[in-house]
Amino acid sequence: MAEVVKLVAGDTLPDEGEFLVVTRLSRPRVFEYFIDVSPALEPKVGRRIPPGGPGYASLETALNAAQELAAQHQVPTIYVQHESILVRPFFPGAAPRLI
Repeated sequence: MAEVVKLVAGDTLPDEGEFLVVTRLSRPRVFEYFIDVSPALEPKVGRRIPPGGPGYASLETALNAAQELAAQHQVPTIYVQHESILVRPFFPGAAPRLI
């Protein structure tokens, strides 16, 4: 089971290695959660889970999916970014909206 690390303002992600980031995005009247993938892991998994559609409805659901993905690819760490902060540039093309 991967270690889950909750990010707070001022934290940064590692520059190297394989990791996942559960990210909360603000949409009109709702939050969605996505799993972003480190650049080292991207060739195996893709940039974002789920790709191109609506995200997970809850943090718990996204974390469960991230744990399954981490187990499949032996990923040691899952970072959780679910406050209204961004601690890094966004990997995928969609720009985040701050709330």
